[in-house]
Amino acid sequence: MYDVIILGAGGNGRETLEVFEDTYLNHPEYKIKGFLSDTLDVLDGFEGYPPILGTIKDYEVKPNDRFILAIGDVTGRRKVAESILARGGEFMTLIHPLAKIFRTAKIGKGVIIFPFAYVGANATVGDYCFINLWGACAHDAVLGDFSELAPYSALSGGAQTGEECFLCIHSIVAPKTKIGNRVIISQGSATKENQSDNSFVIGVPGESFKRRHAE
Repeated sequence: MYDVIILGAGGNGRETLEVFEDTYLNHPEYKIKGFLSDTLDVLDGFEGYPPILGTIKDYEVKPNDRFILAIGDVTGRRKVAESILARGGEFMTLIHPLAKIFRTAKIGKGVIIFPFAYVGANATVGDYCFINLWGACAHDAVLGDFSELAPYSALSGGAQTGEECFLCIHSIVAPKTKIGNRVIISQGSATKENQSDNSFVIGVPGESFKRRHAE
């Protein structure tokens, strides 16, 4: 029996819980234990959810614990994952049965993929990535570690991201385009130009601005 703990209890965490319930309905060896959140009152006013077990930073990892990384902020995802890994924690990969994952795709550890997402032929999804509803990582594309595809965003065929990148809702990276680390493609925007680290892209065609990297 594994005790499953969801890291983050905000909207992303609550949705991830239901994705887990759908995915592991017939796997009684995995049981939800609860959430960890540094905001202990985040579930106040919400009913029908498992408890918040404590804060992420103070939790004592148990041998049977398995973690799901439901942190929406890409920088926060890395910090939380590294904190749990440093204490010996192990992460689950969670892929909803209604997602389309091609058999030649490569999926990293600690990944979450929501229903109706698409990972194409020979695509690579790095460790601790999150692909939301209708997010697409097309054939031969590479989504770097700790990166996120928001609903209806698309990493087109052969495109590549670095680590900690965020494609906002309805954003697109054009085929074979390469973007660096910590790049944000803003809502409804698109880029067909390569982007360097810490860029912020807005508009169609996208105009690039430098953003300060938060340490």
